[in-house]
Amino acid sequence: MNFKEAYRQWNEAVVPDRMLTDRLLKKAGKRTGTHMFRSWYRTAAAILLFCAVFSFSMPVLAAHVEPVYQFLYLLSPKAAQYFMPVQMSSEDQGIRMEVVSACVHEDTAKIYITMEDLEGDRIDGTTDLYDSYSIHRPFNSVGTCERAGYDSETGKVSFLITLKEREEDWSKHPIEGDKVTFSVQEFLSRKAKYEDIVIPLNLADVPPNPETRKADLHGYGGAYELYGIGETTDVLLPNVSMDLLPDHSVTLTAWGYQNGMLHIQTSLGNTKEHDNHGCLWLENANGKQDAAYSISFWDETDPEHPVTYQEEVFDLSMEELADCTLHGYYVISGQKTEGSWKVTFPLE
Repeated sequence: MNFKEAYRQWNEAVVPDRMLTDRLLKKAGKRTGTHMFRSWYRTAAAILLFCAVFSFSMPVLAAHVEPVYQFLYLLSPKAAQYFMPVQMSSEDQGIRMEVVSACVHEDTAKIYITMEDLEGDRIDGTTDLYDSYSIHRPFNSVGTCERAGYDSETGKVSFLITLKEREEDWSKHPIEGDKVTFSVQEFLSRKAKYEDIVIPLNLADVPPNPETRKADLHGYGGAYELYGIGETTDVLLPNVSMDLLPDHSVTLTAWGYQNGMLHIQTSLGNTKEHDNHGCLWLENANGKQDAAYSISFWDETDPEHPVTYQEEVFDLSMEELADCTLHGYYVISGQKTEGSWKVTFPLE
């Protein structure tokens, strides 16, 4: 029986004391008609059930019913963490996450956790939590999580969680003894890095006045504001397809010279599923020339697998471009593993 069905049955079965309800209704100056009386009974039953759940079942609900935990944390982080039982390890999808150590020094807590694959080799030295983690604590603090190392012999990757209590709260609330909950929903592994690749484009032959279209942007970089780039702007219309990497993960889709600037557009695949990212730059006898600005946008022709496009713009004349070569740097994620891992531990 699931929680929703149990709630319905408990709600129908629990009835408040009739003398108590009559007295309350009389004091409120309301009629005790049959319809109103039954309606009030239902409300009272719900209230009694709510109290009973909080009194007797909250540790179980908080630990196993995620919406209950999230709702309680929204109301009171301190209460939510109080009810959470200590759980130093968590297993899902054949992956184990475990707390190795948790200690406090003055206003800072440092926690080490490990993850290991019990069934295969989905964990490696490139494993990245992909910003999918959550840190729930009963006090105000700044929290970060970073990869700390990888042990190839044991196949374990370790992460360091750092919690630094806000200065205005430190003296009021010692964090020793508090419980923290750390959860992960997915991670990436088998990442490949491509550094300083040379892209074989003859920039002296850049097409002038390429076709464009309007696009809503979701990412910006560089001095885009100086060039008047807003939330919607003109982008190149894809007209070529040239693989830039051996694994076909990044594709040159358009390039051209427009309004005195070189535009180069690439497709990075579905970055909502994978953390593919990178950049382009130019080189000549005078050194390296970064893009003046970059923008990114989605092609959501297929909503389930949207493609991210990145367009990088260089502020150089046609004459300057003739002496340049194009270079790139990319980090590509090879595998994503989804699951639910959650540990709760005291700070000591």
